[in-house]
Amino acid sequence: MRIRLLLAIVSALWLARPAQAITVTATQNVTTLVNALLGGGGTGIVVTNVTLSGHAQASFEEPGSFETSSGTYANGSGTYGIGAGVVLSTGAVERYGDGPNTQDDASAVYLTPSFELAAATPAQEALLDPITSVGMESFDHFDVTELVIQFDMQPGFPNVRFNVVFGSEEYPEYAEIGYFDGFGMFLNGTNVAFVAAQPVNITHPDMAALSGTELDGVLAPGGNPLLVFGGPVAATGNTLRFIIGDREDSILDSTVYISSLRAVPEPGDAGALLAVAVLGLRALLARRHAARPARHPRKRGSRSSLAAE
Repeated sequence: MRIRLLLAIVSALWLARPAQAITVTATQNVTTLVNALLGGGGTGIVVTNVTLSGHAQASFEEPGSFETSSGTYANGSGTYGIGAGVVLSTGAVERYGDGPNTQDDASAVYLTPSFELAAATPAQEALLDPITSVGMESFDHFDVTELVIQFDMQPGFPNVRFNVVFGSEEYPEYAEIGYFDGFGMFLNGTNVAFVAAQPVNITHPDMAALSGTELDGVLAPGGNPLLVFGGPVAATGNTLRFIIGDREDSILDSTVYISSLRAVPEPGDAGALLAVAVLGLRALLARRHAARPARHPRKRGSRSSLAAE
């Protein structure tokens, strides 16, 4: 009887354990990234190529640790309301798991092999300038991370959708003085990332301080940080480009979580709708088994001290 009672207590404690939240696994493996973005499904989408332009280096701030600008994440408790997927950053994705905001000015400064700041290419500048510009001005961008997915569509799927959460360490101190970072999602050459007709950057009026991760501010229209983007696609030869960059300097990072890249079937296609629903259920069940790694405290910093380093 005592053994049975003990087993009942252990079982109750296991079921009542806190749900696990965002856990990040840094990686630059494009196959791992696209599989995470598709959520193990991908019905209707046939990926033909994936490229990543990102960064990885030993940390200058914390000797012995590493900094990577891309990774995958699990989200067992649904922080920010977004499912598991891919995380991209102008900083170190290792910092952006679930937990309290312990550092006001988190930064990772990426350098080239010749120890110069990692600047955007001309092509990346052309994409980011309309997102972070003021009027007709153009600015330099640094620490850019860019994930490009080329894909075809199976018959009956004329659209794609995906979910996004965008946040930044720039908010709110530097949003109005020229250091605002931005994020774009280009579907067949057109940026589809607009909220209330404005591009996604930290000057957006719907930026807000939301708890959940290290991010100081999150874009949350109406208090909801889960953004849904997408659009129509062709049968073949489609390109989806995610790009995030620091404007004017390399410090105080911005980060984006992207999940559930999915094909949207034509109205009335019951078979395709059922397939998408089943894949969504499988992804939800998989997220419930996510594990959470230990977090490490980080010292506070400032823009001036980090820039001096």
